[in-house]
Amino acid sequence: MKYEFRVSELAEEFGVHRNTIRNWIRSGAIPATEGPGRRYLMEWADYEELCRKFGKTPIKPGRGSGFYDEDVVEEKPVPIQLYRRERTIATDPQLADVCLTCGTCSSACPISGVDGMGPRKIIRMAALGMDDELKELKWYWKCTMCAKCEEACPMDVKIVQLMRKLRSLTPRDKVPGPIHKGVVACLERGNNLGIPKEDFLFLLEDLGEELAEELPGFKVPVDERGARILVTVNSKEPFAEPDDMKWWWKIFYCAGESWTIPSDNWEGVNWGLFSGDDEAMKTIVGRIVDNMKRLNCEALLLPE
Repeated sequence: MKYEFRVSELAEEFGVHRNTIRNWIRSGAIPATEGPGRRYLMEWADYEELCRKFGKTPIKPGRGSGFYDEDVVEEKPVPIQLYRRERTIATDPQLADVCLTCGTCSSACPISGVDGMGPRKIIRMAALGMDDELKELKWYWKCTMCAKCEEACPMDVKIVQLMRKLRSLTPRDKVPGPIHKGVVACLERGNNLGIPKEDFLFLLEDLGEELAEELPGFKVPVDERGARILVTVNSKEPFAEPDDMKWWWKIFYCAGESWTIPSDNWEGVNWGLFSGDDEAMKTIVGRIVDNMKRLNCEALLLPE
């Protein structure tokens, strides 16, 4: 078996000068041969004999002793385990290459800087796989999804889609109260504010009578089969600003347009989209489609 040592280490061990060790090697007193990295190799039996002559106790072979026993098995440090981080947000790895980190998106964002965040930071965190950190943020609920960031992006990164995905991963009990309640109300009553059907129909009739004083023969068409346009309504209008609906009706009247408002599921603002609730969004859209088919309409008017 061969053992490895440095001249300086052996000289220190035996209390002699380094040149003495070199002379012993050259003269054959130490039967050693040159090894790698300015080291020498010798047999362990020869080392033991050298120790006996000098009255030394042989040092156990191993790293750090001046000798290295090639057959000694040492405990090695546990290597760092590299693993693939599972991503649930930015599943496309190309996002890291597509985004230039130019910050154009943040410069276009109306709320960039709020909470120290902005679209660029969100994109970079997603690209780096910081899913857990992203899920803890509240910033993407403050985003209006106006898409100005996406319009400004020179690389066409789907920023709004990412914001909505973040919302979809939020447990429903963590969704901001008004939005979550609006989705539930729309599913149960057909509109985000939960306005009862009889109250809505009474309001339409009352507004129609007021407008008839200005427009002879005017009447709000409800569930009129065969009308060309199906008109949906933002529930905030009948709830807080009912007179705003009259402007559309005046245009229709003057243009001689054929239109109607459904008596059920008339909400035109899909909060399932904004809350990231795909199932609710599909249900709400499906109800509008059903109204289109039921009333045999050709076109759809959404309020937003």
